[in-house]
Amino acid sequence: MATGPALRKLASHRSIHDGAFVEARDLTIVTEELLHDERMNDCLKAAKALAEHWEKRVIAHADAEEDGLYKEILEENPELEKEIHMLTRDHDLLRIILNKINEKLAGGQVTREMITQFHSLLVVNEIHSRSEESKLLKE
Repeated sequence: MATGPALRKLASHRSIHDGAFVEARDLTIVTEELLHDERMNDCLKAAKALAEHWEKRVIAHADAEEDGLYKEILEENPELEKEIHMLTRDHDLLRIILNKINEKLAGGQVTREMITQFHSLLVVNEIHSRSEESKLLKE
């Protein structure tokens, strides 16, 4: 699968990362506030929307990178194998954490631990995005 130009250019790729990050951060804050206020039905809806956001925006983007961009970069620059492996592991960590959240959401409850896991997604994603941009993308 050929990679589209948006994934190849630093500015557009950063824009994709930053947009998804801001939305996830804001939804995380809302979910956390609803839990704090003990508005459990609204909190559950917000947590489900947040998990869906991670799936559709971030994990889908990661899948596209792995299926196209990373393979293309590796063909052009085999010396980047370690960096691509590390970036793929970041994606795996995001998937693992999100799966744990979704398992708990299936029980119909939001816990403080889940909020911590949502925050961990933000941290891993931020580190990943900046690493990817600095190691793989050009102006």
